[in-house]
Amino acid sequence: MKKTITTHLTGVAVSAAVLMLTLVSLVACTHDNRPQPISLGKEDCAGCGMTIEVPRFACEFITDKGKCFKFDDLSCLFHYMNAKNLSDSTVEKIYVADYEHPDSLIDIKQAGLVLGQDIKSPMNGGVAAFRNRAHAQKFAVKTRSILLDSWERLKIQHAEH
Repeated sequence: MKKTITTHLTGVAVSAAVLMLTLVSLVACTHDNRPQPISLGKEDCAGCGMTIEVPRFACEFITDKGKCFKFDDLSCLFHYMNAKNLSDSTVEKIYVADYEHPDSLIDIKQAGLVLGQDIKSPMNGGVAAFRNRAHAQKFAVKTRSILLDSWERLKIQHAEH
């Protein structure tokens, strides 16, 4: 009987150790894909290398491995993604500054996007992002710009130019 209890306790200890290692591995493999603050005037654009200074057009993406790349303009982000052959599966999240509230980064898939010649972004990408479609629509009408219906449409528009 003594041997059976010892064997059972050893089995429980091994199972507990395996469970702990599995949990530690899962925690180590997860990452934070929330927007990371962009330090204006202190961080450089991953695309063009210029210092990120204009908050309205700052943006970033986070890879599936949790690495964050920051940009001064969506056009730099596009060029970088194309140059590095990064796909939507590699780029987990893209965040853009809300044009009206530039201290707030929003998911590009939730943003209202406006493309226009009079939108003077650092690298002349001409895209402004808004926290919702209604704000984007109002701005597009006021500036005679194009309201884009999605992130996918913006990618197509960018590829055409």
